[in-house]
Amino acid sequence: MLVNVKEFLEHADIREALYPGKRLVKPCKQIGQYKNHCIVIDWRDPEIISIDIKPGISGKQLAPEVVKEYPVCFQTPTYVKIKVMNDDEEEEKEGEEEEGEEGKSKGKSGGGGKKPAQKKKSLEDIQLIAARFSESAEGHIPSLGEIKEMMVMGVEIAKEAFGTAFTELTRQINHARISATEILAKSANLVTRVTPPGFLKPKGDETQLYKYDREKNADIGTGMSLG
Repeated sequence: MLVNVKEFLEHADIREALYPGKRLVKPCKQIGQYKNHCIVIDWRDPEIISIDIKPGISGKQLAPEVVKEYPVCFQTPTYVKIKVMNDDEEEEKEGEEEEGEEGKSKGKSGGGGKKPAQKKKSLEDIQLIAARFSESAEGHIPSLGEIKEMMVMGVEIAKEAFGTAFTELTRQINHARISATEILAKSANLVTRVTPPGFLKPKGDETQLYKYDREKNADIGTGMSLG
């Protein structure tokens, strides 16, 4: 899933400057003991922006005996990994979508031809890293990134749920209060739940109606022979 990094920072109410080499912490102070937590946005790896939810407000790794006092949602990992994209990568991704099946077939048949391109990309990466650090003085923020991985309470979020989960996380960051269970609940809504047959009682959270075809199922097992 693609995400506009600059818009994310605005919607999440992150006012401190973010740039390559930067690690910032947004504290979420709550009422009650062992309720405080924080959002850590780490761009020390020029290629990846990491967003982590941690117990406490310092952003530092707490001792295990302290962490166990916090709710389970802060004891288990909740994070997002966003790959920073440059202009060439954006154009390349758009080109891949336009090529469709033709592009896929070329990639399969010409696997060996990718090696020189990979070598060239590594040189471009070195230049890109240098450019990003030089632009940091001007407060440069990438326009586009791609969510590569998302985990909530130790549960890996499916790609098709990235949009819903990340939108909810952004909203919660803006309000300085993270509820991982709510993020999981909204992500789970994307899972198709089929209503059971008439002889079973539905749970009430089904999103698709079960259709029973009597004629189609009538000869199940009768078409098999022992000979």
